[in-house]
Amino acid sequence: MKISIIKPVSVNVDPWIDEFRNQDCQVVVNNLEADCDFLIGASHSQLNNINAQSAKFPKIPIVNYNWDLYGWVDVSSHAGYNWKGYGDLLARSAEIWCPSEEVILRTEEFFGLGKKCHVIKTFARFFEYKEIKDLGYVYQTMRHYTKDKNFGWTKKACRELSIPFYESNHSLSEAAFQKVVASCRLMCNEYYEASTGGLTLLEGYRLGKPVIISNSPYMGAKDYFGDRAIYFDHNDYENFKKILKHTWENAPKLNVDECRAFTDQYSLREMVSQMVGRLKILKEEND
Repeated sequence: MKISIIKPVSVNVDPWIDEFRNQDCQVVVNNLEADCDFLIGASHSQLNNINAQSAKFPKIPIVNYNWDLYGWVDVSSHAGYNWKGYGDLLARSAEIWCPSEEVILRTEEFFGLGKKCHVIKTFARFFEYKEIKDLGYVYQTMRHYTKDKNFGWTKKACRELSIPFYESNHSLSEAAFQKVVASCRLMCNEYYEASTGGLTLLEGYRLGKPVIISNSPYMGAKDYFGDRAIYFDHNDYENFKKILKHTWENAPKLNVDECRAFTDQYSLREMVSQMVGRLKILKEEND
C-alpha cells in the first residue's frame, strides 16, 4: 500500500512516517503521487495543502485525522482556521479518524459527519525515569484553554486548600517536563472538554501517578482511562475541590507494573497498526 501524508511538523505526527514504513507501507510526505492509494490529512492546519494535493489526483480517497473540535470554537467564523472549508473537506473524505468519542460528538454537532468517524486513539510519548518521587504537589497537565468553562479550577482549589500546585503550560524543556511529571503526587485535568485529556496524563499514569478528570461527555480522557481515573462532577466546583482534597490527602499507591501494562496499548505501533487496518478495509471496499 502506498500513502501520502500531508502533515505539519509535529511530535504527534512525525513518528507516523517511519512506523507506516515499518508496517510495509510506502510513504510520501506533503506530496501526492498518481499511484498512491490514499491521501491522509494529518491536521486541519494543512487544509490548503490537502486540497491542493487532492486536486492533482481527485480520485484518490482522502482520510483525515481530526484531532480536535471544541464547543468554544466559533465554526461560523474563521477563528484562525477556515472551518467551513475544513467541514467541506471532511464531507468528501472516505473516512474521518478521531482520537476519542468526544471529537466524534463535536464532528457530528458541527458538521453532521459523525457516521463517517472512527476512533483511532493516539499514541503517547512514554519515557523512562529512574527517580519517581512524590514531592507533594498537584500537576495541572494541560496548556491554557481559557475559554473552557472550568479553566482555572485546579489553581483556585489548590490555593484555597493550601495544596502545592504546578502547571507548565508547555513551557518546559523535555528533561524538566519529565522531572515534573515524575515528581508530582497526582495529575489533574480540570477541563470540561479535551480531545484526549492531554497525553501527559498517560505518560504520568505509566509512572504510577493518579489521574483526576471530569465526567463530562466531552472529556476524551474517559476513552483512554475508563475506570482507572478519578472523576469529578464537571458542573460542580465544590465537588471537584472535595475530590482533589481527598485524593491529595489519600493518594492511591498504584502498581507501576500494572500501569505500564495498561498503557502499552497506547503505543505508536498500535496506533499505526489500527490505521493500516482501516486503510485495508477501505481499499477492499473501493476495489
